[in-house]
Parts: sequence; structure tokens; C-alpha cells
Amino acid sequence: MVILEEPYISEMLIAYLEENNIPVLENNFTKQFLPNNLNIKSAGDFTGQYHHSKKIYTTSEHALEWINSALNDNELNRQVALLKNKAAFREACKNLYPNFFYHKLKYNDLFGYDISNLSFPVVLKPTVGFLSAGVYTIFNAGDWKNALSNIQQHFKMQAATFPDVVVDDSSFIVESYITGKEFAIDLYFRNREPVIVNIFEHLFSSVNDVSDRLYITSKEIFDNYLMLLTEYISHLNKTLNLDRIPVHIELRVDGNNIAPIEINPLRFAGMCLNELNFYLTGKHPLEFYFSDTAPDYSTMWQGRENDTYCFSILEKQEFSHKNRFDMELITKIYSSILEIRLIENQDLNIQAFVFSKTDNKRELKNILTLKTY
Repeated sequence: MVILEEPYISEMLIAYLEENNIPVLENNFTKQFLPNNLNIKSAGDFTGQYHHSKKIYTTSEHALEWINSALNDNELNRQVALLKNKAAFREACKNLYPNFFYHKLKYNDLFGYDISNLSFPVVLKPTVGFLSAGVYTIFNAGDWKNALSNIQQHFKMQAATFPDVVVDDSSFIVESYITGKEFAIDLYFRNREPVIVNIFEHLFSSVNDVSDRLYITSKEIFDNYLMLLTEYISHLNKTLNLDRIPVHIELRVDGNNIAPIEINPLRFAGMCLNELNFYLTGKHPLEFYFSDTAPDYSTMWQGRENDTYCFSILEKQEFSHKNRFDMELITKIYSSILEIRLIENQDLNIQAFVFSKTDNKRELKNILTLKTY
């Protein structure tokens, strides 16, 4: 069971849904933008089939409000509410991380908040958010002032393009800055145990960078972190009690210390990052969830042992809707392009998604600092 919603649906996903006759909810988005050869189900039929299969996937948090009101599944609603609200998630995990600081603030309280007692660095972000919209790393009082200015001038405008269930600008959370390497993991829970589909390392150009520019995966990453992350998430789920749902987890690893940043319910990595998996397994990552299977970790890297697979988000010029894409520059920066997906949605500050591979670490640095305008 799949719910398709804006802001972006890939052709690869559409092809998978068509070929496997996966039930798709009929909604305004499918009526306006998608081909009619999908296995479209009315709300009533979709709800009935869901209660038989108990498996559901969404492409966007835009669908969460309908799920909450229409499916009449209290346990599913509990899991979604726990994960989508970052303050609720922190509250649930507080006994696991007693030294972790967090505080929820209403928008109007941000501007009078006394930061003198904060132990920098901290992170300021919306309680309900998507991608890196409204996320700020704060190292000093000047950063805090700049973040508030940016929220007033730019983030409020960004948030207005999403429903409140996706990005809510009415409340924020200030919390401890988590050190270490950042990872993004796609998985689903089977009998309350995690089945990992994707492991991506989220690379940054500097400690101040909070963008979604570059994610990578490799045999080295899977060899080093698959068992560690599986055991950690299994332990974390003793507290969260999640089951039968796909999730996208963002966390940081510093040696043997692991701390969650957030967990996004009912989906894998946003936009189409999760589909980098296709170039490793030949399957759409959703196939593993719907078939209750896992990738063959022992063979998926055969012949690719020295390659790093990359997913890049190339943004438009900041806070503008200009769309000048320099293909010549892109082909100079990337040594091996697997696919480029140009983005037409004017509400997204994104020019293109680039799937690529490389065996050159300097190329990764060049991608992180690439300007396409």
C-alpha cells in the first residue's frame, strides 16, 4: 500500500509500482499528476486492503494527516506521532540519554529566549520539519542572532510552501549538538527488529554546513557499520516499540557512541536518495519492505569493492527560483554519472539530483563545494 504525494515522485518509483501492481491511494495528487495505469484504489478500498496487509509506505509527510484521520489504526498513529514530532521523540528517549539537553520553544518565545545558560554548540530546528529547512548549528551568540534573522526572513517563507504536518514554523526545539559522523539509514521493522536496506554517510563541507548536498555509500561503510547500527537500533526500539513500518533514521556515530538525530516514519530517505540502492541491488528499495526481505549484503558489493556510490542534491541559487543548470561543469566534476534527474517543481529549491560513483575522495570534496549558478 503506497500513498503518493508532492513534492516529488520519481519515474523509477512509478515504474516499480506499475510493474508490481502495488495499490496506490486515489487522492488529488494522483488525479492531477500521475499516469492512470497505476493500481489506483479509492479511499474505502485502500483502507480495507491496508487493514488486511498492515503495510503502508508514503513518499512524503503530506500524507500523514490523511493516515491519522482515515485509517483508524491507533497503533500506527502512535508510532507516527512519536516519530514526527521531534520534541515527543526526545521525551521518549530522555532516559537513554540523560545528559542530552533539549528545550521546546514557541516561535514568539525564540526572540526573548535567554541563551546565556546554553552550552554551545547547540542545534536549533523546527519541532516538525523536512530536509534541512530551518535547521541551524549555533556556536555562539552571534550564530543565534543570525539564525533568528534567517528564520524571520527566509524560513517562514520556506515553511509556507508545506503543510504544517510536514514543516511547522510555530514551534522549535533547541538541543545539544551531536558530534561524530552522520548517517542516514533506511529500514523497516519486522517483529520489532530492524531490517536495514540502506546506509548512507551524510557528508558536510564544514561544521557549519547543514545542507543535504551529498550522501555516500560503499562496501567499507556497510562492513564497518551494518552490525553496529543494527544492534543499536534494535536496542533503541526496546524503548520506541516500533513494528511493521518503514522508517528513515538520521543519527551520529562517534566511536562506539551513537545518538539519534531524528526518525522519519512511513518512508525511506526523502525525494529519491533511497533509490541509489537500485544501482547496487538492481531492485527498488521498496521491494525489500513489501516482500519482507533484505538486500544480499554479501554479494551486493561484488565488483564494486573500491567504489563509492553518491547521491547529490544540487540546489538553485539560494532563495530564488532561477534554474540555470551547467551540464558542462557537472560532467567535469563527476567522473562517473549514473543518472541526472532535473527537477521541475518550482516550489523546491533544487535544480537536480545526481546519482554517481567514484573512487576519488577529492571528487567528493569538489561535489560538496560545487556551485551551479
